[in-house]
Amino acid sequence: MSEISPLLPRATQYGRPSLMDRIKMFFTLLPLPIVIIWSFLFKSGKTKSKKRVVFDRSLRYVVNSLNVRQLQHVMGTTRGVYDAWCKRNNLGPDVEGVGEGANLLWVGERGLDKVIIYLHGGAFLLPPFTYNLDFFHHVRTVLRQRGVNASVVLVEYTLVPEAIFPTPLKQAVAAINHLMNLGVDPQNMQLVGDSAGGNLVTQVLAHLLHPLESERVPALSLPAPFKGVYVLSPWVDLTNIFKTLDSGEDTDFLTVRTLTSWGSTILGPVSAKNRDYVEPNSAAEDWWKGVDAFVDRVLITAGEDECLKNEIIRFHSTFDNFHSHAKLVVQDEGIHNDPLLDFAVGKRDGSTTQFIIDWLTIGFQEPTS
Repeated sequence: MSEISPLLPRATQYGRPSLMDRIKMFFTLLPLPIVIIWSFLFKSGKTKSKKRVVFDRSLRYVVNSLNVRQLQHVMGTTRGVYDAWCKRNNLGPDVEGVGEGANLLWVGERGLDKVIIYLHGGAFLLPPFTYNLDFFHHVRTVLRQRGVNASVVLVEYTLVPEAIFPTPLKQAVAAINHLMNLGVDPQNMQLVGDSAGGNLVTQVLAHLLHPLESERVPALSLPAPFKGVYVLSPWVDLTNIFKTLDSGEDTDFLTVRTLTSWGSTILGPVSAKNRDYVEPNSAAEDWWKGVDAFVDRVLITAGEDECLKNEIIRFHSTFDNFHSHAKLVVQDEGIHNDPLLDFAVGKRDGSTTQFIIDWLTIGFQEPTS
């Protein structure tokens, strides 16, 4: 996040709530202990632990009760989250500039043999949670235990209101180009994104298919296809186009109101001609024609109980027409970003987590094209 200047309007500054916002935030969070106790006593899941159920309900209360400025103030910045995670894990931060105002934040020791490029979620408004980094550090650890010399790097891209589309796309492309310039072949790269990060991964693929030269997005010329792309609960519908989001209204931690409110914030400045890059499910059915030339394997996961489930299934059904190795997995009793949420409560052996790691392992072990 850039240094706050008192000369800038508050609306253009990241994470700067007004005095009234701060007062409201205090009173909004006062009932949180009641939510926790109520969830512990009266909420249960078929397969989830009580600890996980309490966390899910508490997260739902906080995320849907605070406005964006308040959430940004509470959560901090991507760099702040990363630095705190490194300190907690006795690791030195490893930050590398790539141009376009973006940075690579290495999750563990830096390496250029095989690289997982992680584009985080948060609706292009919020940073990742620390448990997201726990998840990817675990993935890295298991891969190395299996003899796969993989590293994980988080792309620090600029959030709203400090930047709007196509800045995150420019920064993601800059990160990929930087790694290729360092000698990492796309056959040794796997792109992973959750929620808005999954959306950003699809933007990268769309840019490869339909270069966004009019917005001065850097060119991306791959000498070989990416080895894999994995999108976790990708944000493919920002406006509830087909009126299907309410299927998870009572179970997900993100409500329809929050998803569409955030979506209108992100789509508001986007011109009609560029909308398909940002909202994949609004694109024509042949939008993804030719995508199989740019990535070998694609994995898409969703939660059975998340609001975006039906739209993620819709996205897969369209994408699958143009890629013969696009696999969809819908997790039973899962909500938005479910495998990541397990790590918030210390659970590392979830079946979907194991499946994801197995899928990434196979990708890196397969012969290059």
